[in-house]
Amino acid sequence: MGEEEILRKIQSILARSVEERRGFVAFSRLEAREMDRMARERERKAIEEIRAILPEAPFHELLSQVLLRIQRMDEQLQALEAQEGISEASRQLERDEITWQAFEDLCGIVGLV
Repeated sequence: MGEEEILRKIQSILARSVEERRGFVAFSRLEAREMDRMARERERKAIEEIRAILPEAPFHELLSQVLLRIQRMDEQLQALEAQEGISEASRQLERDEITWQAFEDLCGIVGLV
C-alpha cells in the first residue's frame, strides 16, 4: 500500500470513529460516564488500527506527523504508568485524557477538524 493510500485509510478510520462517537450521543439513555468510556474505547481502537498500517519510516509529511504524535502519546502513557502515588481512578482519567488529546490531534493532522 502506497503512502497516499495509507493516508486516505487513516482519514477513513478517523472519520468513521468520529461518526461512531457522535452516535453514542444518540443513545440518550446512556449516562455521560458511559458515553465517555465508549468514546475513549473507540478512539483507542482507531489509534491501534492506524498504528498497524503506518510505515516505520514514512516519507509523507503528514504520515510522519501521525507517527510522531502516536509516539508522543506512547511516551506520555509510559510516563504516567511510571508515576507513583496516583490512585487508579486518577490514572484512568489521565489515560483517557491522553488518548482523547492524541485522537483529536490526529484528526487535525489529517484535516478532519
